[in-house]
Amino acid sequence: MFLEIYNKIKEFDTIIIHRHKKPDGDAMGSQLGLKRAILATFPNKRVLAVGACSESLAFVGTTDEVLDEDYKEALVIVLDSGAEMLIDDERYKNGKLLIKIDHHIPQGEYGDIVLVDNSYESCAGIIGDLIRNTPLVLTKDAASAIFLGMVTDSGRFRFSSTTLELIPFCNTFVTKSLSFV
Repeated sequence: MFLEIYNKIKEFDTIIIHRHKKPDGDAMGSQLGLKRAILATFPNKRVLAVGACSESLAFVGTTDEVLDEDYKEALVIVLDSGAEMLIDDERYKNGKLLIKIDHHIPQGEYGDIVLVDNSYESCAGIIGDLIRNTPLVLTKDAASAIFLGMVTDSGRFRFSSTTLELIPFCNTFVTKSLSFV
C-alpha cells in the first residue's frame, strides 16, 4: 500500500494535504511531516497544507492559502480523520484523486485509496512508515513534525497502544532530528 501511495504522489504535480478540524499534534505533525518529505523528494511539486492553524502548535509550522482552482488536477490526501464531518475544509472532495490515511476506527467510508490501520498509535506513525518504506526523503523538519505526532498521540509513550516496536521507530526520528545541522 505504501508504494501505491508513493506512486500517486510521484504522479501528481499538485498535492493538497488535509487533516481534521481543531488540530492536535498528530494532525499537524503528520500533515506537515508528509508535506516536508514530499517537497524534499520532489522539490518541483506544489504541496499545500490546508486547515485552520492552532496557536499552540504554531511552533511546528503553518498551513497554506489554497485557492479553489488549485484542486482541479490535484491529488488530495486526508490524514487523521476517521469521519468526513471532521475534515477541515470541505474542498477535499474537489481534487482529482483522494487518498485517506488514518489510524482511527472508520466512521464511514471515503477516499479512492484508503490506508487505515488502527494498530498504529498515531497517523504520524503511519506517515513515518510511509517515508521509511518508500523513496520519500526524511528531513530534520519532517522528522520533528512526525515525532511530535507520535509523542502526542501516544501520551508520551504511556498509552496502551504504544508497543515495543515504537521505541526503535521513534529513535530513527529523534536521531534524524538531532543529526541535521
